Amino acid sequence: MTSKILVADDDFDNRTIVQEALEAAGYQVLLATNGEEALEQVHSKKPAVLLLDLSMPKLNGWEVAKRIRQEPALSGTAIIAFTAHALVGDELKAKASGCDDYISKPCLPKEVVAKIAFWVGLRAKTAA
Repeated sequence: MTSKILVADDDFDNRTIVQEALEAAGYQVLLATNGEEALEQVHSKKPAVLLLDLSMPKLNGWEVAKRIRQEPALSGTAIIAFTAHALVGDELKAKASGCDDYISKPCLPKEVVAKIAFWVGLRAKTAA
C-alpha cells in the first residue's frame, strides 16, 4: 500500500517541486494551499505524514499542528514543519506546537524525500 503524504504549502512552486519528488519516490501526494484545507484533509484522508508550511493563509501551520495533536485519533500522523522560519528557537517552537521534525527552506527535494521515508518507516514499525 502506498503511503499518503499531505503537502500543505501556499507557494505553488514549493508544492510542485515537492509533489514531483515524492511521486517519483512512489508516494501518493495530497495537496493543500492553506491551513484549513490541510486540517480538513488530515481528517478525511488520514495521511501518514503532513509536510506543513508554518506560514499559510486562513490558519497558520503552528495552529494546524496544535489542533492535530489535540485529537487522539490523529496521533498517527507525523508532522514535519516545512518552513522559511529559520530563526533561533523556531525549530523548538515548531516541536512545541506538535511537529515531529523540521525542514528549513530552501532545501533539496531529496532531503524532503529522506525525511518523509524516515517517518513513514517509523510509523509503520510502531503500527505493527
